[in-house]
Amino acid sequence: MEYPKVNIILLNYNGWEDTIECLEALQKISYPNYNLIVVDNDSEDNSVEMIKKWCNGDITVNSKFLNYDATKKPLEVFEYDKNTAEQGGAKAKEKRIYSMSSESKIILIQSGNNLGFAGGNNIALKYSLNSDSDYVMLLNNDTVVDSKFLEPLIEIMKTDHKIGIVGGKILDYSFPNNVLYAGGKVDLIRGSGYHFRKDNINKPSEVSFITGCLWLLNPNLIKEIGLMDEKYFLYLEDTDFCYRANKAGYKLIYNPFSFIYHKESNTTGKLSSISLYYLSRNRPYFVHKNADSYLTIILFWIFFITTRIIRSFGYRKKNRYIFKGIFDFLNDDL
Repeated sequence: MEYPKVNIILLNYNGWEDTIECLEALQKISYPNYNLIVVDNDSEDNSVEMIKKWCNGDITVNSKFLNYDATKKPLEVFEYDKNTAEQGGAKAKEKRIYSMSSESKIILIQSGNNLGFAGGNNIALKYSLNSDSDYVMLLNNDTVVDSKFLEPLIEIMKTDHKIGIVGGKILDYSFPNNVLYAGGKVDLIRGSGYHFRKDNINKPSEVSFITGCLWLLNPNLIKEIGLMDEKYFLYLEDTDFCYRANKAGYKLIYNPFSFIYHKESNTTGKLSSISLYYLSRNRPYFVHKNADSYLTIILFWIFFITTRIIRSFGYRKKNRYIFKGIFDFLNDDL
């Protein structure tokens, strides 16, 4: 098997404990040719220093999925600011990075500001497009990967140059028998991407939505349709990107033979205020941006307003974040 170079990107924001568990798992994967890239999105919990301590072997990882391996420490840390990273790094550092084994190095990029999910990841995507990587992976930092998760994604990606994104099966970290994602579809009337959880979850299939929790990306797709839309800041940027990929003629493939474990909603919390706000603001933005007919927009608003009114009763005091999100969209506060 050939082993194309893969840049694996983790975005960290006030979540260093999750990040180092994810990195510990990635150090143990069977795939031999990758770069680990962590973008810190201006964390306020001393994340950068704590991640460096893990790299140096000063912090151990306790996980039910893996054993901490002190023999793989220390890792050499290559630090970049946003501007340097987006230009492809510094020549001397890049030469050193190229010469080192995959598990012995890490690239740490500091964004300088909290740029949201799209903005933070876009820094590393720009870096990757200007470096020597063959493929790029987005991986949520609050995941733990199976040691053989990458090979099935690569094998499918290599079969067709029009495959834009490949994703795998995502299992619940706390309840590993529960499937969180097994393919999905984009629905403009409902204004979002939705997960399949029962149908055809055990065979590869072409889908229209792959959650940004795990993406193996074809760089040609990014070059053709551009980066993720940073106006979303949080939520639906992955739905938007998948829709644009499909529209450009690229295929999205779900492969159940690759799997990871996800601490679902660890970053923002289920039904948190921030989740309610951005989902309410971004869903109409997604539809208005991408719908090709007024009828689609009208049907969306009938569905959306009806369901928001009904659901607002269940959110009680938090329901103001739903209406604030809608209000900000209507006032073009994007």
